Amino acid sequence: MSGASAPAPWVLTLDIGSSSIRAVARDARGRTLPGMVAGKAAAPLQAGADGSAVFSPAQVLQACDSAIDQALASLGQEACHIGAVAIDSFGSSLVAVDDQGSALTEVLCYADTRGSAQANHWRRTLDEPTDHDRTGTRLHASYWPAQLAFLLAEQPGLRSARFWPIGTWLMCQWFGPKASSASLSAMAWTGLLDRKSLTYDTVWLDRLNLREEQLPRPSDFARAEQGLTREYASRWPALAGVPWFLPIVDGAAANVGGGAYRPGSLAITLGTTCAMRVVPDHEPATLPFGLWQYRVDRSRPLVGGALTEGGGVFDWACRLTGILPGPELETALKDRKPGAGGLVMVPLLAGERAPGWNDAARGTLGGISLATTGIDLVASAIEGVACRLARLFALMLGVSGKNPRVIASGGLLASEAWRRALANALGVAVYPCLESEATGRGMALLALEALGCQPDWEPALGDPIEPDPARHADYRELIDRQARLEGQV
Repeated sequence: MSGASAPAPWVLTLDIGSSSIRAVARDARGRTLPGMVAGKAAAPLQAGADGSAVFSPAQVLQACDSAIDQALASLGQEACHIGAVAIDSFGSSLVAVDDQGSALTEVLCYADTRGSAQANHWRRTLDEPTDHDRTGTRLHASYWPAQLAFLLAEQPGLRSARFWPIGTWLMCQWFGPKASSASLSAMAWTGLLDRKSLTYDTVWLDRLNLREEQLPRPSDFARAEQGLTREYASRWPALAGVPWFLPIVDGAAANVGGGAYRPGSLAITLGTTCAMRVVPDHEPATLPFGLWQYRVDRSRPLVGGALTEGGGVFDWACRLTGILPGPELETALKDRKPGAGGLVMVPLLAGERAPGWNDAARGTLGGISLATTGIDLVASAIEGVACRLARLFALMLGVSGKNPRVIASGGLLASEAWRRALANALGVAVYPCLESEATGRGMALLALEALGCQPDWEPALGDPIEPDPARHADYRELIDRQARLEGQV
């Protein structure tokens, strides 16, 4: 390739997702280099009937190494323009290690539900609103308190182990034992960090009988490691002396890359699941109970909520009815009034995250009759998710301010029906983000800022999707129906 005309310094971004790992070089404006071939690899998620959802640490490392190898091979001699490495990973993640940093367990991810029983017990016996306002997270199986309680009950021998996010473990493989810090972003996602003091929460340390020394030192993103181990310096000479910034969580990077990097902008991700996040101008004095507060870095809190529902519900409805997504379906839905078929769906097919965080919640369909059609079911799936997003949006307005710029990204935006449903349910203009890889872009922008550069923060946005006032009124009625139906089950 030849990216000689791309402004330097370049940033190599490593995006460690739960389904794939990508390594891409970006220029000093955060743009993917022309002709750049991304390094791609994957570490398989191992899901069990017992609720386990884990990765092999060795396989994650192998996949990261392979992705970086491929990216550097694509760059060739031009890899000398790389001025930093920036990393994000899925959140949250948890691996137990010994004093030398060797992994003692698999990597538990957010989808591991084996701590559900303990989380549910705590919800009945603890003052959850107080804990939530202090740590920014709910009592739920996806966070470290429940996962640690499960691990320590199942494997008492881990009582003296250390517990790290996957990003910390990877940095120790590349830089040796000195690299045992974790970003504030990664640790805010655990549920063990006080959201205001940015220190470990002593209440949870006491409950779990943990010492601070068993956890990584929380540090800001801009704290970088330099000086790869001899093995990796030989393997990647272009990266041996450049700063590697502490890994942050992918949702924070996506928010920055997608345009919601400052107060006044709110980002919505529409994928298999959905999320809504905002960077407020200060820590909320009291955190709304249905939301979480994580961090981008020390100066940027990140408030929002994630939904289990999204494109997965739509795919389920299409499979069930035999209706294929595409032009015919789009035409059938184009002029349809929300709730026209009489159906209302509570789309909690995989439990609930925001705002209720109820693992045991399940979906409900109301209004079924002999006249119900397959199109009615598919439409109710889209409308049901849109209604849930609107309810979350109403909660978010207390943090974002009354008139945030709403930016949406994700695969569902390719559908006119989904675009229309989102704008009409929220009742505000929605700007589609045209950046194809907002997460990698966000990592590059943060790294460039830490290097002292002035990156181009604003993403490419499409024309706004304007709501139809009449359809918004229809959605208000449908949202009320959904809330009433949900309260009955």
